Amino acid sequence: MDKMFSGIKATEVNTDYLTGLFNRRGLNDIWEQLPLDTMVHCIYIDVDNFKLVNDIYGHSKGDELLIFIARLLGKIFAGQIVVRMGGDEFVVICDGKQSASWLEQQLPVLQEGLKGGEFDESIEAMLSFSIGVIYNQRVRDGLNPMLQQCDEAMYFVKKNGKGSYIVYDSIREHVEKQKAIKDRALLALEREELQILLRPVIHLQTSEVYAAEVVLHWNFPGLGILAEKEFMPVFIQYGIVAQIDAYVFEQVCLWKSQWKDTVFEHMDIFVKISGLYILQKSGMDHIRRCLEKYRIPPEEIKLCIDENDFLENKERMHYAVEALMHMGFRIAINNFGSASSFMVLQNIPCQILKLDAKLSLTGEKNESAVCILKNVISLGRDLHRYIVAQEIMDASQVEMLTNYGAQFGTGDFYGESAEEAVFRKRYENRLFLMSNKFPVQFSFNGHLWDSKEEYEGQYVGEGLRYTGGVVGSQHALAFPGGRVKENVVILPKKVMHSDNYSICFWVNPDVEQAWTSAVYVAFADGFLSLVPDAGQGIFCFRIKDDREPNEWHDILCRQALPGQWSYVCATYDMVTGISKLYFNGLLIGSREHVPSLKGVEKIMLGGDEYQKSFQGKLAGVEFYHYVISAEFVQKKFQMFQKDATFLGTDGRK
Repeated sequence: MDKMFSGIKATEVNTDYLTGLFNRRGLNDIWEQLPLDTMVHCIYIDVDNFKLVNDIYGHSKGDELLIFIARLLGKIFAGQIVVRMGGDEFVVICDGKQSASWLEQQLPVLQEGLKGGEFDESIEAMLSFSIGVIYNQRVRDGLNPMLQQCDEAMYFVKKNGKGSYIVYDSIREHVEKQKAIKDRALLALEREELQILLRPVIHLQTSEVYAAEVVLHWNFPGLGILAEKEFMPVFIQYGIVAQIDAYVFEQVCLWKSQWKDTVFEHMDIFVKISGLYILQKSGMDHIRRCLEKYRIPPEEIKLCIDENDFLENKERMHYAVEALMHMGFRIAINNFGSASSFMVLQNIPCQILKLDAKLSLTGEKNESAVCILKNVISLGRDLHRYIVAQEIMDASQVEMLTNYGAQFGTGDFYGESAEEAVFRKRYENRLFLMSNKFPVQFSFNGHLWDSKEEYEGQYVGEGLRYTGGVVGSQHALAFPGGRVKENVVILPKKVMHSDNYSICFWVNPDVEQAWTSAVYVAFADGFLSLVPDAGQGIFCFRIKDDREPNEWHDILCRQALPGQWSYVCATYDMVTGISKLYFNGLLIGSREHVPSLKGVEKIMLGGDEYQKSFQGKLAGVEFYHYVISAEFVQKKFQMFQKDATFLGTDGRK
């Protein structure tokens, strides 16, 4: 033992019974014996994942590990005071004459020593140390303040990745800021220092505003504007978050009521709420009162609950979420991918996954991280969940996320948070629901442009004619037929930019052609095809998933007869996974558990990539960005029937 500590003796009372190290009482005894002007360094050590060792391998193995760590610390820090504080926490008091560089050279040796082969590889793989360090502390300044600061440094490492160390002085400003936040937390609401702002949730395919997301800022006296991530953990720690949730939720309801009869009336709002808020009866009662008071549709408020909230009180959280869904709310799992995601996804009903920002910030050069992101998005889509990426910073992220199938995103790339009035003024002309309220329609009146002249089709081949449609005012394309991928119209892929869609058209085949598509859409992982004649007198609406063998999701009805106009509508709902086929205004059938295909790559009229091209007429082609209803389809068909020049059928299936 170093000369400075040579007079300190271990006794039964001040020694840990398991490891033989000094215990907490022993540390106090040591401190009292040191001269007041003595300078020391302090190291606070926590064993990462020690509880897992106990849970998986048993307490006897955990005890073996603690004894081993005690010997390891005694060897590396020979001559210093090594203390077991309790559980899996240790403290080393070093002579202040030792240099900081010497001490920091020992810490990697300590980490490596934990994986020295004394235990199974499976145990060593999960182990590391989180370490806090503080230098040059005088005994006269007290033991407890030193331990507290060193402990805070250790927990900072614990919360930011584990398996490393940090010196308290490097985070002193951060710790003091956290303390100031704690001390003022209860006054934030009372003194109206919190700002409720909105930022856009963007539809990634179109860059239009799909929804608003609530963001909190704190105008903190002396510290300026604090972002939510700086203070919310403190609110959660002290249980103040439930009061904040109630305050924010009521403000959102007020805004929704004020937006009636404006372009924002039916725009969704994403708002974060905590598990603590909805597990309290007062919280649920408050939500019900707000719905009654402001008379707003609950489905237009997306309640975002952090993934970590589901890991505690699992059963109660499940029932709470079911109750909210019964009220009509849509549930989003916030920061999905940050914790035990699969367990949460399996047990908690939800419609939306808001990805952990760390997933969205993945660089394309990190192949493993990119693969995880890609598969997390694919998993969400396969489960018919909407995907919202967070903290998007640049166009390359948008392209990557869009290609992988994420539908929505937020982040500084799309604009900063703003006060409610500023938000409305900034985005009133960029709302997805307004610009996509009407379908993309092709009139074929001597050209291949849509009705708004935003999208132009390109004809590949020869012999295309423009002719009359099912009523006198309608125009049609007359396809001559031909070899595979010849004499077809290619539409821009942005014509279909929503995962929910409806495709409607009139078709009049010239001849029977088995399995030739009238309308065909190729996706990154499959295709959809609308086939007037699939053989044996059958019309087929097919969705094919290339990721699975023999995954043909077909709806069948009687064929579209040659020489006769037939009205076809096909719809797909990504949330429910249900496809439907309407023929001559009537619902023919539906399929459940139909996969959501991502990334439109090609849209073809008059043929596909497998069969000879279609010979016949197409008219009134429309692409809706949402699922139209049976009543809508029927009324549309009947509107045509009432036209005096109608050349179609009487509505027979």
